[in-house]
Amino acid sequence: MKRYVSREIESEQNELFKGMRKILGGRGIKKQQEALVSGMKLVTEILREFPDRCIAWISKGDSAPPPLELAPEHVGWYRLAPRLFDQLDLFGTGPPLLLVRTHPIESWDPVEGFPAGCSLLIPFQDPENVGAAIRSAVAFGVTQIILLAESAHPYHPKALRASGGTVLRARLRNGPALKDLPEYLPLVPLSMEGGDISTISFPEAFGLLAGIEGAGLPVSFRQRAVSIPIKPGVESLNAAAAAAIALYVWSQSVRCAS
Repeated sequence: MKRYVSREIESEQNELFKGMRKILGGRGIKKQQEALVSGMKLVTEILREFPDRCIAWISKGDSAPPPLELAPEHVGWYRLAPRLFDQLDLFGTGPPLLLVRTHPIESWDPVEGFPAGCSLLIPFQDPENVGAAIRSAVAFGVTQIILLAESAHPYHPKALRASGGTVLRARLRNGPALKDLPEYLPLVPLSMEGGDISTISFPEAFGLLAGIEGAGLPVSFRQRAVSIPIKPGVESLNAAAAAAIALYVWSQSVRCAS
């Protein structure tokens, strides 16, 4: 029978704990290529579907060990003092947390253009918007997700949670800054100033480009943008919600054409 030997961590000066605290931010995740997952449902799903990505089960004090029927033998078990665990538990979901390995994100160069289908370009600075957009992109079958330089890290705890774990299934690429996107690319920009998205014909291969929260898109992209009509008096849709609706419209156009 499998057995898990726990390692107790009680000091903030412990190197393992300091490493875990660093991956609460994008810079630490990028450097260490590790991320933290919270919430029993999501932790259980990732253990079941991505066992090779799982590094350690993190519990609070004497709470439950890794489940024998799910956790592979290589998964470690760290028992954190309550005050340390609470520093990592950003959402207050309680134990356990799961330490997972991220994959390096390959670069995308605009000279490549876009493969057939829709590529979603994300400049969102709010990690929750990044996660929600990734979840929608996977749900509607985009070809790839291009994270522009402005984007929050997709494995930030808030992004990973908002994605419902779909970030582990997505094809992610790192792209340039929004201002450095060439205007010759076959882009469908989203902006309130644009025409009704339901009236356009989507290219066979294109990039769906949403704007940054608040600032939106550069003027050059607004001039050829499409919009999602909403009632007067509403300032705008949430950036991730607008991207989700646009992806749905595109997916329906593909279904009708097939």
